[in-house]
Amino acid sequence: MKKDVWRRELSSYPTRGELMPRYTDVDLWQHLNNTALIAMHGENCQQWLRDTFGAGVWRDAPPLIATVANQTDFLAEAHYPAPLATGTRLLGIAPADFRLGSALFQNGHCVGLHEATLAVWVDGRPVPLPAAVTDTLHAAGARQSALPALDHAAHRSPVPGPLQALDECPWRMTVATRFADSDARGQTSDTSLARFAEQSRVQFLTDAFGAQRLASPTGFIVGHVATRWLVRGRPPAAWQVGCAVTRIGERSMAVRSALFDGEQCHAVCDTVMVVIDRDSRRSTTLPDASRELLEPYRKH
Repeated sequence: MKKDVWRRELSSYPTRGELMPRYTDVDLWQHLNNTALIAMHGENCQQWLRDTFGAGVWRDAPPLIATVANQTDFLAEAHYPAPLATGTRLLGIAPADFRLGSALFQNGHCVGLHEATLAVWVDGRPVPLPAAVTDTLHAAGARQSALPALDHAAHRSPVPGPLQALDECPWRMTVATRFADSDARGQTSDTSLARFAEQSRVQFLTDAFGAQRLASPTGFIVGHVATRWLVRGRPPAAWQVGCAVTRIGERSMAVRSALFDGEQCHAVCDTVMVVIDRDSRRSTTLPDASRELLEPYRKH
């Protein structure tokens, strides 16, 4: 997504709107939380689906159109209470799914990009797009401006692969589900997946670095989040969540989280976390001591 310069221009999006951030969207870094921003991108996608497929698309009626995978890049900090301008457009159509791109802008600057891959789900699994859905999508694509043309699945962002077993994860926790974790159609919501992944990252970092990690002169902010659903349905009473460090770089690290119900992996989330100096809020190198503490959790 970072290579698509046109995506950082609000004029590139035929569907536009505005969202007002809430104080509850602010985290301890005093900017808009990454999961809150992911939820705003999700709202953009839902509004596009409503405009394209009708007002009842989110209600309990077939077909169930829902996310397979999400990719979110956080380009700059966004803050409360300035409004966020939004843009959404259809990026591509394939036999099995279609892709929507959305962007958030604050004070005239693009602060984040999002790409959602959506499919029709039956019995918890994605199925090929029905002809009626495909026809509606092509009609929507024809109404878009000529720049850029629809990309029929030739360009796809990579998505996380599944973890076959919970014991592949060197760090684990149990998370109870809440009533709010289900969406309007009774399935585990995309926002709750992002929240579970965030909570596991935070708890993992606390366990790895100790309870005093927030007093360290260096910290981590989220630069990129990618999620993928393998199975969709009603949430269990509790999820088993596993974490592993998949990459340790000079100025960043990557963490993979996975949601399990029993032996079955339902979803995976990959997060790139950038090392920053807490005072300057600028990128810095990962201290050797931190690198050593992360190494036992690394999955090779």
